[in-house]
Amino acid sequence: MSIENILPNGEQMDRLIKAHEDGAPTQARIAAALERIAELQASIAAGSAGADFIDATFRTALDGTNTTAVLREWWPMAAGDTPDKYERLARFATMTAQAWDGKVYTVRGYSAATADSAMTALDDLAPLGKAVLATDVAPGGADWAEEDPMTWYVRANAISKQDGTMDVQAVEGIDPDFDVTGEKAPVYCFALALWRRVVRDGSYTTKSWRTTPAADFRPYAGDVAPDNTKRALTWHPAFDGGLNSKGNLTSGAGRAVRNFTSATAGLADVRKWNKYEGLWCDCDTEWLLDMWQLRHQNKENSSILEGCSTYNFQYQVAAAENGVTRVLLAANQAANLVVGSTVSIGDHSVNSNWDRGQADMRNLADKVRITSIAEVSVGEQTYTAINLDLPAAIDVPDTSWLSTMPWHTGSTERVPGHKDGCLGNLTNGKYPLRVAGVEAMVGAYALGLDPLYNVVPGSDSTHWTYDKVAVCRDSEKLAATIGEGYEETGITFTDMPQGWQYVKEFVANDDGVVFPEIIGGSTTQWYKSAFYGSYGAGVRCPWRFAVLDVGGHAGLAAENGNAAPGDASWSGVPRLSGSGKKRGEWPA
Repeated sequence: MSIENILPNGEQMDRLIKAHEDGAPTQARIAAALERIAELQASIAAGSAGADFIDATFRTALDGTNTTAVLREWWPMAAGDTPDKYERLARFATMTAQAWDGKVYTVRGYSAATADSAMTALDDLAPLGKAVLATDVAPGGADWAEEDPMTWYVRANAISKQDGTMDVQAVEGIDPDFDVTGEKAPVYCFALALWRRVVRDGSYTTKSWRTTPAADFRPYAGDVAPDNTKRALTWHPAFDGGLNSKGNLTSGAGRAVRNFTSATAGLADVRKWNKYEGLWCDCDTEWLLDMWQLRHQNKENSSILEGCSTYNFQYQVAAAENGVTRVLLAANQAANLVVGSTVSIGDHSVNSNWDRGQADMRNLADKVRITSIAEVSVGEQTYTAINLDLPAAIDVPDTSWLSTMPWHTGSTERVPGHKDGCLGNLTNGKYPLRVAGVEAMVGAYALGLDPLYNVVPGSDSTHWTYDKVAVCRDSEKLAATIGEGYEETGITFTDMPQGWQYVKEFVANDDGVVFPEIIGGSTTQWYKSAFYGSYGAGVRCPWRFAVLDVGGHAGLAAENGNAAPGDASWSGVPRLSGSGKKRGEWPA
């Protein structure tokens, strides 16, 4: 690609000018960019092009439709001045932020006094509309959010460093050794660290974002570096936790999730990379929920892009077979299953407990993918065969059962481009989702240790008080108890009812904590997600989003607040953390 090809053609120019009347690219601006490009090429040939000149030239070319193309053309030219790949990404983020200087993207939603979950786009976001939601069979057409600097991202393999930056090893689309499986290093989505302003005026909560600083705008808690300066970049793991060949907990596509593992055990797995790695924290959750709101103008994803929340099926096989890589089911049962999803097979001959966590519910095949589903005849009987990705044939007694399980990571790789979406169907509750490059809701909770909650008895046996919500800003100090390294936020909740409680509003705070302030909502209004109140006293940690049998309680704003750091089950998966793993504090 030559650099001229990253500039918009005439048809694109007309669309851009209509969509961005204020500060939009103009023919004069494009002409100036071409002139500067010619100067740049001459300067490079003469060996006199400096970093400022290179960045200024490419900044002129950015128009909201070509950020990835500009990055790829700019990248080798910036290598001489900035050989470190993390620093080069940060430099590009700074350059891109300057190109979008002055733009304000705003969404306004009702306060908890009003049930409506819809949000209204204002300011420079208003003419753009909602971002596209795509599937593998319905790509959805052009999408402003794929390349707009406010919502653009690039994936890279990276490992955490002590100073809070990252050792970026390979960038997708640039380095041929980029590894989407996360074997060599976890996969993160790197994006511009935005400035945010939140205003609550009694009737509305209004959120605004900029790429450059302005009065009353603050960084996200997870984007404040340990030295209390704002980072140019934010980053978040692209996939749920799975193990690489060395047993390291990684973020990568095509892996069985690391369920049956507690948060504390997951921390040990992730620290096999180094002691600076951490687990998913509320800074990640806050950012992802905000990116959903910015892109799709609704408080939360439920019933719009559902995620895997209602894929809870367990069936006894219809017939026994020996030496096979399949199980046979009745047609009406098989109709509920989808190709590509994950199941376990177990010979349940004696035990009366059908919970997926029972060993005999997965002793024949544990977390294997369905490769195809087809009608077959065996003798004079017709069945539906669930064909499985098995390394070897197995014997399947007629006392065997199939259970759906959390998906392998990477199903959303089939969603085109950098669009948000899922496979097959946006709302049927069977598929993991992708938002802002982050795949989530695979049918298991995402486990972390930041924040931690201290729960004490409430007013009666069915209510419990969260008297401490404490955060840990240094991944090296993550622990199972609220001790050294944890700081109390002052957030509390007195007499939280045990069990699921729909959330109306979350506590406003600058600590990156997503915790209920007002409950009593519903599955269709307010945040549409629920918080699971504790059934006992002790230290609790967040289990985020959903599990495949939670149904209407699930969502990007959902949380199980009843689990201890040492709890493990089939429904929880420790997950890596993003930029918030090592963070400072922005001045009040």
